[in-house]
Amino acid sequence: MKTYKMKINGEKYDARIKKYKSDQVIVEVNGIDYEIELEKTNQRKTEIVRSKKIQPVLDVVKTPSKPVVASAGSVLAPIPGLVLRLLVKEGDSVNAGDPVLILEAMKMESEIASTATGIISKISVKEGASVQEGEILIEVGAEG
Repeated sequence: MKTYKMKINGEKYDARIKKYKSDQVIVEVNGIDYEIELEKTNQRKTEIVRSKKIQPVLDVVKTPSKPVVASAGSVLAPIPGLVLRLLVKEGDSVNAGDPVLILEAMKMESEIASTATGIISKISVKEGASVQEGEILIEVGAEG
């Protein structure tokens, strides 16, 4: 059975219940057995009453985002993240595959490349901005 450590009037004791039978208990205290007689009382038995655990109900409603109207030269965010650095500015000339910005997602930095060859016509984000997947980051227009 389980051993209990206790302190009574500054003295330390190790107590172990060896036998428990209705109104009689044999307890070993520091290696010595004691026979203890329990006194019956007319007090009501105290019961612990626990309520059922209720799981919270969370209604997660995903609001539909506005439809993205992307042109052939639109550079979209491939995943949600944070714009760390813009590598181009409006008016710059880029080739398809050239890196245009650095996106951080899940503590990793990714170079986001231009999808078309042309002139940067619009930069829709700023450094430090949070972006969602599919959001237009940069638009590349046809050259001259």
